[in-house]
Amino acid sequence: MASISEVGHAKNASNFTAAYQILVEMQNLYNPTNTHIQLTNLLPIRTQLTDTTTVLNTKIPIFKNKVAERENLMAPVGKLITKIINYTKSLNIPDNDKQNVVTLGNKIRGNRKPKNTNPNSSTQDISTAQLSYDNRIANLGTLISQLNSQPAYQPNETDIQITTLQTLHANLLTLTSQVNEASNALITARQNRNKLLYTNPNNVIQLIKDIKSYLKSLGEPAIPYYKALVRLRFRPNE
Repeated sequence: MASISEVGHAKNASNFTAAYQILVEMQNLYNPTNTHIQLTNLLPIRTQLTDTTTVLNTKIPIFKNKVAERENLMAPVGKLITKIINYTKSLNIPDNDKQNVVTLGNKIRGNRKPKNTNPNSSTQDISTAQLSYDNRIANLGTLISQLNSQPAYQPNETDIQITTLQTLHANLLTLTSQVNEASNALITARQNRNKLLYTNPNNVIQLIKDIKSYLKSLGEPAIPYYKALVRLRFRPNE
């Protein structure tokens, strides 16, 4: 089964805070012997979860902004490549040199638009999208070197001149480095949150199960609190 969405993770985190508040409201009625679910040990988990969620929420817009910057810079490259190919075809150079430019140009343009790097995607989806951009930008660098090695390539049009293309390539490399850095920070922030929710020995999902069992053991005095707690839905990350 696929992992739950980012909305589901955020709901689990906020519901844990709500569950903690219910337990505080129980006062002396809530007095478990299991140290893992005692309030003094639940409080640090709630604090850590709040902190990691805050960090994650700051990483998402940083990642989105860098991805948008790169997409905006990359958007006109396809038309630029078409212009380069057509100009090269107009030159008095060997056909195999022209074909090399066409081949590289097609790799850069691709058959379809690269998959968007969605910050809510899985790590694998993000990596696949990153690789798509990395390949296109690498091929752009190879194409520029190919054009620069051809003495006949001396266009009057500024946008396809070697120096202009080199600047474009350098800017794309810089933005890709920034996207990768933001992506790694986002992945780390997400993992830190998910450890608290699902994978730590005393993860939130297991703690809530134990808390529910304890409240049921208290009988009638705890029924209203138990009902309030079970209304807070916690989904495991399956």
